[in-house]
Amino acid sequence: MQAIKLEHIQVGMAAELQQALDEATAGTVIELKNGSYEQSGPFVIKDKHGSVLQPIRIEAVHLGKAIITGDCYLHIENSSYIEVVGLTFHSGIGAASSEQSLIDRGLSHRSLTGVHPGIQLQSASHVSILRNTFALNEIGQPFRFLVDKVPVWGLYGIAGSCRYGSRYDPNGDVYSGPTPYDDANLITDNGTHRHFIRVEGVSSHNRIAYNDIGPKRAFGAVLIYDGEGHTGQTISQHDVIEYNYFHDIGPRVTNGLEAIRLGLSSVSLAPAYATIQYNLFDGFDGEDEIISVKSSDNTIRYNTVRQSYGGFVARHGHRNNFYGNFFFGDGKKPGMSGFRIYGNDHKIYNNYMEGLTDRVIRLDGGSHDAGPEGGTNPTVKWMKEGKEMSATLGDLPAEQRTELLRGHWRPYHVQIYNNTLVNINDTDCISTGGKAYQPVGTNVYDNLILSHSGTMRLETSELPKAEGTFLDGFVRPLTVEDVGPRAR
Repeated sequence: MQAIKLEHIQVGMAAELQQALDEATAGTVIELKNGSYEQSGPFVIKDKHGSVLQPIRIEAVHLGKAIITGDCYLHIENSSYIEVVGLTFHSGIGAASSEQSLIDRGLSHRSLTGVHPGIQLQSASHVSILRNTFALNEIGQPFRFLVDKVPVWGLYGIAGSCRYGSRYDPNGDVYSGPTPYDDANLITDNGTHRHFIRVEGVSSHNRIAYNDIGPKRAFGAVLIYDGEGHTGQTISQHDVIEYNYFHDIGPRVTNGLEAIRLGLSSVSLAPAYATIQYNLFDGFDGEDEIISVKSSDNTIRYNTVRQSYGGFVARHGHRNNFYGNFFFGDGKKPGMSGFRIYGNDHKIYNNYMEGLTDRVIRLDGGSHDAGPEGGTNPTVKWMKEGKEMSATLGDLPAEQRTELLRGHWRPYHVQIYNNTLVNINDTDCISTGGKAYQPVGTNVYDNLILSHSGTMRLETSELPKAEGTFLDGFVRPLTVEDVGPRAR
């Protein structure tokens, strides 16, 4: 058998790094010496393909000591079998002059001026992002909040930058009061949508693992999967997100600061077959969706959540499985939940939830009803001015299609079983119903609840009874076997 040959190249400056990326072939190992790497715009890897045995590897000589900084980031496009290992990403949000490396390679349409991530994958497959640190420099990133219903804009990390107004104006009237970083009662409701890791386009089999991700204090979800965006209907498939440490994310926003957003409403009916597993979410205080699933046929398992606001949400899509996850709260901090579910044929089982303070497993009702089949071209019903409307999704223009997909879709045939809920603090353990369309065909069985407060089972009474709800083994005498370690 012929030995595999790897070409090792050491670089110590930004220009050397970009040159090495431009010249890389299968088996090239680019080793970054200790220091900072900065250029005008991203370091670009385009049209580069390694192989299973000879990937193209970009790695730090010493873990965490090679730092991507300034107005640049790493852009990987139309490439495969690339490995990025051991770097620290501390880049700023970008400047108007910092896109030259994209322009030089005919990628001006990929410009992200003002919202630079750490890494962006664009139609890239079999890319591994391993053992990196993502602690981007967010100073100067705009955020907005309301004071007495009046909008105030500020720049994160810049004292005295807050101004009244509908947009940020450095010459506007000065606001000198507290901000959401000072007062938990003030909540950010808008800002620059900046993400640490972006996965876009048509791709597959990427792995994001063993990374330290945080802190993230300014607006924008941390790790996002946008697929082809609102103009397309596909998303990266068979990706694995595992063994990452997400921490110190927040403070609170009304929407748009998820730790992981797996998809978009527009691509939510597409199967992603992604696996999110063995991650730790610690001190998340961004919004009520820690993981927001907006695609179909995914597995979210064996993750641990500690002292974090929000929970895991099947926001759009069908046939997602949530099992073996652990949620730990102190029973005091408000807003700690487990699961919130929309769509068809999801399974929530073998999860452990302790000391939570918000509705633990919430099978919400729907503002829209797309029927029980879970296909890609359903007929969708919704209420408008007291009248039920309907349309077949595929018959609509893209904008109207996206608008319907953004709704809360009625759950069908969701199974909730073999979960353990302990010391729930005066909230609903398992609740169903709400909105115009109640859940249909829900199966709730063999769940164990040990708590001195809260409501074990709540079905919304203001609306007609949920159709076809099946309860079994939900309330029963406890035995020694119940309160001991439980078989999974």
